[in-house]
Amino acid sequence: MKGIQEIYSLLAGKKNIVITMHQKPDADAMGSSLGLYHFLKQFGHEVTVISPTNWARWLDWMEGTKEVLDYELQRTDSNKILEEADWLFCLDHNHFSRTKSIASKLASINCTKILIDHHQEPDVASFDYGVSDTSKSSTCEMVYDFIVGSGHADKINLFAAECLYAGVVADTGSFRFSSTHASVHHMVAHLKELGLE
Repeated sequence: MKGIQEIYSLLAGKKNIVITMHQKPDADAMGSSLGLYHFLKQFGHEVTVISPTNWARWLDWMEGTKEVLDYELQRTDSNKILEEADWLFCLDHNHFSRTKSIASKLASINCTKILIDHHQEPDVASFDYGVSDTSKSSTCEMVYDFIVGSGHADKINLFAAECLYAGVVADTGSFRFSSTHASVHHMVAHLKELGLE
């Protein structure tokens, strides 16, 4: 698995991109996926978020959830989109097995596979590019780092900021857990500067 920074130069040029997450997604999984979705859309990419399963309805306040495909309910449409993907982002899971019934499809499709995750023992052999860091508070923080590192922090719109913030709040226990490092507060301060309320 090569470092994720190597795809920065490839962000330009329209691509078919799929973003997926672990089954029964929580705020970090959904927030990181939608935060990245709102970022990538601004490059003109065709971006689809696919959840392996349904999700808690309280997450529906996040902008973009109405566009998310539920693989268990929309398998045919999801498979077609996956088969046409140029890039596959796998967020907040360290192994395809955490994606339930979609796992074999993710493993078999021929496209560039990219991991962004903060769990232990990632299956790095399954990915072309990626970043795995267990010291990070959340995958949302890691997606934020990816965006800033790309040099396109100006493309963090309000929708992306809200989604990324939600995941950080959830995975840090409202900033109470030991994973709440200074970098988390710097991120939140930046999101506030961008209009987050």
